[in-house]
Amino acid sequence: MSTIPSADPHAPYAQTVTETSARVARGELTHAQVLESQLTRIAARESSVKAFKWHDADHVRAQLAAVSSRPEKLPLAGIAIGIKDIIDTGDMPTEYGSAAFVGNRPAKDAEIVTQLKAAGALMMGKTVTTEFASQFAGPTVNPHNFAHTPGGSSSGSAAAVADGMVGLALGTQTAGSTIRPAAYCGIVGFKATRGKISLEGVNPLASSLDTMGWFGRSVADVNLLASVLLGASNAVEKSGTIRLGWFPGPEAAQADADAVQALERARALLRANGIELVDIELPAKDFVALGESNRIIMSCEMSRFYEKLYRNKAPLGDLTVAMIEFGLQISDAQLKAELEHAERCRQMFTQAAKGLDAVLTLASPGEAPLKQNGTGSPMFNRTWTTIGVPCLGLPFGKGGQGLPLSVQLVAVEGQDHQLLALGGKIEALLAKA
Repeated sequence: MSTIPSADPHAPYAQTVTETSARVARGELTHAQVLESQLTRIAARESSVKAFKWHDADHVRAQLAAVSSRPEKLPLAGIAIGIKDIIDTGDMPTEYGSAAFVGNRPAKDAEIVTQLKAAGALMMGKTVTTEFASQFAGPTVNPHNFAHTPGGSSSGSAAAVADGMVGLALGTQTAGSTIRPAAYCGIVGFKATRGKISLEGVNPLASSLDTMGWFGRSVADVNLLASVLLGASNAVEKSGTIRLGWFPGPEAAQADADAVQALERARALLRANGIELVDIELPAKDFVALGESNRIIMSCEMSRFYEKLYRNKAPLGDLTVAMIEFGLQISDAQLKAELEHAERCRQMFTQAAKGLDAVLTLASPGEAPLKQNGTGSPMFNRTWTTIGVPCLGLPFGKGGQGLPLSVQLVAVEGQDHQLLALGGKIEALLAKA
């Protein structure tokens, strides 16, 4: 379980969703007590962390009262979830992190919000996102050190979970927007296979790359949400030796020493516990080029979607404007070539990962940078996002500045449940360090 900064370890907010749910089932706690503990935490810390764009305590209490009156058994009954503010909510503002959409009220909930509400979840509020889930950052800070970034674009979601304000939160990933902030904030982050979860009602950045993700403080918590959003698992229990591929990443030479050492420690620990790790071969030139493919696809598709706003001189952040201007210069032919390159690399990865349960790789370049220097580089996430495969980030140790580090597991397309089942086992082994 991840460590919450400045927390009361006995408070419900400091426990995982899995733990509090078990205590509620045993009659030791009520959903209302868990919620009030989280609301107290928000009241105490939100002015510093700035995780939420919109939050109203009474609105959440009213949701709990409504859920409590429902007679059916609900898989997420009474569990509060943070919703990234590019995801439409009919009863809360959705501003997409942009001054161009201040006060925007969608007509209805996004499909994923509808699913969560049907399962009994409470919407804790709208979490801060970078503008349009791109690069122009909002005010959120890293709960472990307020001078540092929580990462982006799912800044508020990661910070809210890391700080105990909420047990689970939704994010998205178009480059590194779930796994990177999870790594910087010392929590578990999961990005689903692209296309596995409906993005209806989720404001697009680049439709060829956009993918749903979410955050928790344990794999079990993340898996709880997966059971609703991905459906029942069809994964067969793994028997025999677990086999992981070893591939730090096509740009591993650019990682900080702390991050590389953490990954190597994880490899040694897993080997010592009977897991086989084997080097995998992926064409360096092709896989390094995926980073540029990601940038070109994202900028091109973003520019086409937001061109009208740009032409009309809407109040957009400077980094957003720069991306749109770059994207408008990209031809359809170049976009097509990059998409085809991504598909070839996906096929190569699928072939290289045959016989493996997952691949162990870097999750971020290192510790969270200073907030004034931006939300950090997605260089160790773009590869996997661009080929559309599922990813799981697991906190593992701290760097020289005392900030969290993480490692990443990547599986082949469609193996989401299998990756989460494996992730629970790896998490338990990493906890032995």
